[in-house]
Amino acid sequence: MSDKLIDLTTGINPLGPSNKARNAIRSRVRDIPIFGSQYLNHLKRYIAKKERVTEACIAFGCGSTAILNTVIELTQPKRILIPYPFSPRHNTILKKHSLESTTVALRANENFDLNIDEFCNAMHGCNAALLSNPHDVTGSEVSPNDITKVVDQADGLGMHLFVDESYAEYAGMSSLSSHVTNSAKTAIIRTFSTFYALGGLRLGYIIGPPSLISLVEARLDPSWINSFAPWAAIASMKDTGYRRRTLLFIEGEKAYLREKLSRIKEVKCYVSPSNILVIRLHKEYDNVHDVFKKHHALIDPFTDDEGNACIRFPVQNHRLNAHFVRTLRRIMEA
Repeated sequence: MSDKLIDLTTGINPLGPSNKARNAIRSRVRDIPIFGSQYLNHLKRYIAKKERVTEACIAFGCGSTAILNTVIELTQPKRILIPYPFSPRHNTILKKHSLESTTVALRANENFDLNIDEFCNAMHGCNAALLSNPHDVTGSEVSPNDITKVVDQADGLGMHLFVDESYAEYAGMSSLSSHVTNSAKTAIIRTFSTFYALGGLRLGYIIGPPSLISLVEARLDPSWINSFAPWAAIASMKDTGYRRRTLLFIEGEKAYLREKLSRIKEVKCYVSPSNILVIRLHKEYDNVHDVFKKHHALIDPFTDDEGNACIRFPVQNHRLNAHFVRTLRRIMEA
């Protein structure tokens, strides 16, 4: 490893884009002069068929963050409910829109699983709720039955619910699109940047009831979407071999990390159903981020509900996973 800062925070697929997506991009080089929005209907038809919803329930934007910002600008909530800890991305969105937040803690002694009854009770007095599934910090997953319960609660309270599924493919989650599109104010937001590793093409989409989607679509500018994006996205979604290889790789590396980390004293590792591990440190550090930075590693730290220093660690390629383990061992044994 060189002395340059190594980023260990990204949740992008360690295998990179699907080979079929790469081939789709190569075959569409001739389309560079054409705006990508002209080809989005092909992708919309494919997603609608896959999710068993109508095309009126789908809209596209330049990534999930851009879509989430647009939805919040449209709905203008004053107080939003969100599980804690929340990611730097969501924290930036909250600050950008000056949103007051109510939080429900994801507790280490409960494997960072969301307490659905507590979350539903906390929805009272809020205008909206933002729920990552899987959670983008801890990787914990909310079951389809519990998501349905939250959607029904949101409908009963007349509030907006935004379900951010940026990491859904890593957990092999079943789709709730048909239930969401029958809701009044609930929307699912997805991206092609993480599991499909197409971040440079800037493409995400939202699924929800047609009445909400039509308002969102009027505010999104599809002309910003890369002309390669629709074809690369379709190729990626159709590549079942790529999906299988990714999930096998992630599971293998999670087993490797769990075994290696179990040998380091004063460290506890929580393995989620997705691609994210949480490493809880039982030593006190003034600033864990700076400690790792001195070792030329960029990490994503947070503090759990009991005040312990934790590290959010998305599975990387094997070389970087091994490097993280070695670096953590040197730090903990110093």
